[in-house]
Amino acid sequence: MAIDPTLRDALSAVTPASLARALARAGVKACTPHGLSARGSGTVVGPAYTMRMIPARDDAAGDLAAAIDAVPEGAVVVIDAAASALALPFGAILAARLAQRGAVGLITDAALPEEIGLPAWCRPAAAIGALALVGTQERVACGGAAIHPGDILVGDSSGLVAVPAALAERVALEAVEQQRLDLWIQREVERGADLASLLPPDAAALARFEAETKPA
Repeated sequence: MAIDPTLRDALSAVTPASLARALARAGVKACTPHGLSARGSGTVVGPAYTMRMIPARDDAAGDLAAAIDAVPEGAVVVIDAAASALALPFGAILAARLAQRGAVGLITDAALPEEIGLPAWCRPAAAIGALALVGTQERVACGGAAIHPGDILVGDSSGLVAVPAALAERVALEAVEQQRLDLWIQREVERGADLASLLPPDAAALARFEAETKPA
């Protein structure tokens, strides 16, 4: 599940919001998990390894330990817990094993202990009950987003976005350009430029942007 280093650098250089805007222009919907609290700092980039859990009703459940041990290095583990906000079973212990396996992050709509030693996004509080594993490497829903196995997850303290792998290079390049334009517009506003010509930028503003930011 390795990501090309150049692509990883490009995705790390832009915000999840910029990537989400590029995805929206490409017609991709439901790609931004929300309602989850960030734990840890820095930017996390990695392919999704998905698990699905439901509130436990009996003793029939998949082997969670085996599923954790199958997570490949570099993955972002996404656990769909049916938006239950139940506590992830043995959360701190499982997170420690994920870190040992080389996972780079954990996203779940379950609740987690305060500190798990791994960048994570989760529900802020736990309801009473237990969770059972019912599937791995399936399409899942987490935080209102549709996440497929292999999607590239990009997350930081500002939010999350799931980028379909087939679109990742295109979207990364568009997001880099969008972020360059956004920074230029911000500088123009700070200089007192007319906002009406900048949001969205008209032809004259875009021409100035190209002229002023063109590599020497």
